[in-house]
Amino acid sequence: MTCVVDVSPQLVDAGAEMTLHGTVSCTPARDLRGHKLLIKDDAGVDVGSIEIARFDGETNETDEFVAKAPVKAGAYMWSAVYEGTSTPISFSVKSHTTSVVVWDIPSAVVIGEKFRTKVGIKCSSECPLTDRDFGIYDHEGTRIAAGTLSGGQWPGTSLYSAEVELEAPAAEGLYTWSVKCPGSDVDMSGANASPTGRSNKVMPHGEGCASFGVKVVSHPEYVVMVETVDMVSQTPLCGARMVMHPYRAVTDERGVAELRVAKGAYKLFVSQTRYLTFGLPIDVTANMTVRAELELEPVLERN
Repeated sequence: MTCVVDVSPQLVDAGAEMTLHGTVSCTPARDLRGHKLLIKDDAGVDVGSIEIARFDGETNETDEFVAKAPVKAGAYMWSAVYEGTSTPISFSVKSHTTSVVVWDIPSAVVIGEKFRTKVGIKCSSECPLTDRDFGIYDHEGTRIAAGTLSGGQWPGTSLYSAEVELEAPAAEGLYTWSVKCPGSDVDMSGANASPTGRSNKVMPHGEGCASFGVKVVSHPEYVVMVETVDMVSQTPLCGARMVMHPYRAVTDERGVAELRVAKGAYKLFVSQTRYLTFGLPIDVTANMTVRAELELEPVLERN
């Protein structure tokens, strides 16, 4: 008799569900429908049984059996027992993956000024992460801030989020900072289970980390006022987007936007839906006004 039991997934999150499916063949062929495979864990404890439900004339096939994976990470060897014959079932359990994202980062921050950004963290098995702590680390690896995740998930996502206040470095430049959420080992004493029966206080989690850039600029010296209009009608364009990297702005209902910038040479880009992007090199040495006339995108005629 030959018995094979497949596990899906082979690498499973601690405490998550995994599916077992078996096939049994004999020589000569036998119909074993109604018989059961007994599943035992690595300690020999009964986990459950799988009924043999189908026979194609040569091979018997079981129903699917859903089991909970162990809560400790590592390699496991369970067994399927039938008529005194034991077949190994191998799989591995991993710590839950912790994913981190950062958004609402200002395009540029003035030297030494405070700014705010948002951090979102989620678990691969969607464990509740309320009150989970994380740290913000600067380009030298020094912890400069800390935060705690709120109780609710960010709308439309499985992210638990928090807003943090940070302070820009004292020198111009592009800095790479990071957010780190420390990992956790299995805690068998954890009792605060989620509605799904799992708790982030019980299950092991790997460390989560994400990097983000902070562009630090000198104090703005001048104001560049951009007036944006339709090239043909000369009507103001509201909501047009200005970029003089790393500075950004959006036009108001008058089609006007102001960018406070440091002295220097820039390339101004103005974009709006259905219009061709406007580009103009600018050398800023004083306050100035620029008029941007946007041309509608050509309409392709269909045959």
